[in-house]
Amino acid sequence: MFELSTHIPGPKQLHEIDLSAYDALYLGDFTCPLYPGNFSRHIETLALGVEQIKALGKRCYLSLYAIPKDSDLVWIKELLRSARGLPLDGVEVHNMGLLGTVREILGDIPIHLGVFGNLYTHETARVLKGYGVERVFPNAELSLEELIYIRDNSPVQVVVPVHGKIPLAISGTCFVTDYTGHVPAHCEESCSQGHWLTHEDWQLKSIGRANLSGKDLCMLEYMDRLVHSDLNLFYIYTLGESPAYVETIGKIYREALHKAQSGGEFCTERWLDQARSVSQSGLCNGFYFGVSGQEYLSAHAQSQTA
Repeated sequence: MFELSTHIPGPKQLHEIDLSAYDALYLGDFTCPLYPGNFSRHIETLALGVEQIKALGKRCYLSLYAIPKDSDLVWIKELLRSARGLPLDGVEVHNMGLLGTVREILGDIPIHLGVFGNLYTHETARVLKGYGVERVFPNAELSLEELIYIRDNSPVQVVVPVHGKIPLAISGTCFVTDYTGHVPAHCEESCSQGHWLTHEDWQLKSIGRANLSGKDLCMLEYMDRLVHSDLNLFYIYTLGESPAYVETIGKIYREALHKAQSGGEFCTERWLDQARSVSQSGLCNGFYFGVSGQEYLSAHAQSQTA
C-alpha cells in the first residue's frame, strides 16, 4: 500500500478543493503562522479540520511552524495542549526543540521531521528515531539514490516528494507583506497571486516567508521505478498553489500510482500535458538524478541512450 499526501493550510482549502486523490493531509501552513485560518495556529479550525478529514477516511497530521522563536513557543504549546484527544495520526516538526515539546505534551504520538529539518544522512535518521521520529522528509538536495539509502539503512520511514515547487529557503520575515503593504488579513490573497523572482529564464517563487523553485519537480515518468523500489510514501508540494493545481496534480499521480501497481500502461504524454497546464515555469526532476534542480531528464530519452 502507498500513501499520497500534501499540505492543506486552512479550512478554506479543505472546503474548496476536491481532495479525493490524497490518502493523507498535513494540516497547516508550516511557513507562516499568520496565514488566515492556519490549522497549525488555531485550535478551533484544527479540531474541525481533523473531524472532517477523519470523516473522509483519510489520515491527518498536524504540521507545526518550521522556525519558531521562543515567543512562538507560548502559543505552540497552548495549541498542542488543546490538541490532546484529537485523533491525529502524527505531528510534523522541523527542529529538535519542537520535537521535545511534542513528546512532552502529546506523549508517544508519531513525529515526522519536515523538509526544513535538513536531514542529509541515515545516521541523523538513526539519532532522531531515538527521540520518537517515525518519518522524515530528507533534504530536497539529496538524490533518489541517497533517499533509498537512508530508507534501507535507518529505522525510519522516508517520504519521497514527487511533484511541486521545491522549498529552498525560509525566513521569519514576510517579504511579500513588506513589499505589498498588505495586512495579515489579506495574506491569503497576496500569496495566492504569486510573487516571482526572475532573471532571464531563471525563476524562483516567493510565498512570503519561503522561497520555492520556479519549476515544478515532476517524477511522473518514474513512478513505476519508485514503486518497484518499494517506496510507498509519496508527497506533492502544493503550498501557495490554486485549487485547480492541487486537484489536477493529485489525480494525475493517483492514476500513475495505480498504473504502476497494476502493471498498466503509462499515459505519460497525457499526464505531462496535464501537469504542464497548471505549471507556470515548466518541469524539472529536482536533484534526484544528481544534476541541477532546474533540469528535466526524460525517462524515455534516458532509456534510448542507455
